[in-house]
Amino acid sequence: MHGNPSPGSLPFLSGGGDMGERMRAHDWSSSPLGHPSGWPQPLRTLIGVVLASCQPMFIAWGPERILLYNDGYAPMLGQRHPGALGQRFNEVWFDILDQVGPLVDRAYAGEPTQMDDIMFIMHRNGFPEETHFAFAYTPVRDESGTVAGMVCTCNETTTAVRARAAQRESERRFQNLADHAPVMIWVTEPDGTCSFLSRSWYEFTGQTPETGLGFGWLEAVHPGDRGWSGEVFRAANIKREPFRLDYRLRRADGVYRWVIDAAAPRFSEDGRFLGYVGSVIDITDRKHAEERLRESEAEFRTVANAAPALVWVGLASGEIIFLNERWHEFTGQSVEEAQGFGWVSSIHPDDARRILPYWERCREGGEMYEGEIRYRRQDGEYRWHAFRALPRGGSDQSVAKWFGISVDIHERKRWEEQQRLLINELNHRVKNTLATVQAMAAQSFRGLDGTNLPKVKAFEERLFALARAHDVLTRENWEGAELCEVITEVIEPYLRQNAKFFEITGPRLRLDPRTALAIAMAIYELATNAAKYGALSVPTGCVTIT
Repeated sequence: MHGNPSPGSLPFLSGGGDMGERMRAHDWSSSPLGHPSGWPQPLRTLIGVVLASCQPMFIAWGPERILLYNDGYAPMLGQRHPGALGQRFNEVWFDILDQVGPLVDRAYAGEPTQMDDIMFIMHRNGFPEETHFAFAYTPVRDESGTVAGMVCTCNETTTAVRARAAQRESERRFQNLADHAPVMIWVTEPDGTCSFLSRSWYEFTGQTPETGLGFGWLEAVHPGDRGWSGEVFRAANIKREPFRLDYRLRRADGVYRWVIDAAAPRFSEDGRFLGYVGSVIDITDRKHAEERLRESEAEFRTVANAAPALVWVGLASGEIIFLNERWHEFTGQSVEEAQGFGWVSSIHPDDARRILPYWERCREGGEMYEGEIRYRRQDGEYRWHAFRALPRGGSDQSVAKWFGISVDIHERKRWEEQQRLLINELNHRVKNTLATVQAMAAQSFRGLDGTNLPKVKAFEERLFALARAHDVLTRENWEGAELCEVITEVIEPYLRQNAKFFEITGPRLRLDPRTALAIAMAIYELATNAAKYGALSVPTGCVTIT
């Protein structure tokens, strides 16, 4: 018979998808197999099975080992498909013949072969690539019992093998990372049993895989923490949610150390719960530091509440985070009312307009904040306070907090006001006395002739110099005066004429009132003499006071 076979004439070639169509359309006239109408019954039966199967399959038939295959096997041929149909097996798979040839020979010798995983370096797509296959070669005999060919069922496992290799590599990397991490790493299965503990866990606890895996890790937990921590873990495992807890873990030397144990659930791509990956970190030093901090804070609160002053702590933003008991007793504000910026309502309105911008400038510049302010007492009376606050820097050198104190100076302010009134009254009376003395002198010297007028003038000027010294002392509440200020005040009439006549230099020096008056009179006499006979008597003269 010649020409292409039709499905109706050769039922074993019916169907078969793309490869069935290609077998029917193939020109078999030049093939060692000849026209399909002459193919032996075993081959016909096999082709019907192969074309109807979803499993990748091929047939090698005859001494030439002619290749026939189905749609499932076609992708494994790469670029050799569809030209491989009807070709010799050895020619199609020339690049792996040294590996697969002996297996085919064994099949043709009547020995079946099964390979669960075999690796080939193929050039099926024009470049070398590593491939993996699982297959079985089954000998097929003709009517006489002679092996006429073989049939192969196979699966390409390249993707699966690569995935398993990638998973193994990922697991190796994870274990290497976990074993060298500065924390203890653990992994659980969906039922909660621990399937992995890093080397650091075993080194820390002294456990072994035999004693630590499963739920054995709980044996290293402090007896007082074992029950509740195990329950927390099991509850989280049931809910499949993250958890974090602190407990005491026994070190290999028997000492219990505080640790944080935290974990997050793992899920597969299809949403299946896979268990947890968690870490354990030794926080004993931090716990001790926190305890010391709590003790320090408690001590600070004790001292702050014992102080007979208003003590407060504020943030860099100006919000108040602590006010001692004295504040609440004084202002009547509750903790909630005073927190944040609530304390501002206790400031006298006039002082608030003055102090709050100053407080903001100090915060921006990180400068000491001090001054005087009036706070409203809970009975409504405003009381003067002297305040001072210092900034405390954080780890980045910026201001983290402000620590301040305010002391009641209301009585002192009242005393100072009374003192000012008394001093002003005293100064007024002294000036009146000096004016009386001046009037009496003028009256007494009225009958003198012209030759005595300079003496009268000198006496009056001495009185004026004494009055200026009194003015300096009055400004200082008669507590004393600066030497330079006393000198400048006495020679003021000469300075007014020409300041270039004087050079005054020297450090600050505080004088008591009695000395200030004596110095003032001495300077006056020296300036008078300089005006009459010395440097002040000539246009280019200059008096130096050092």
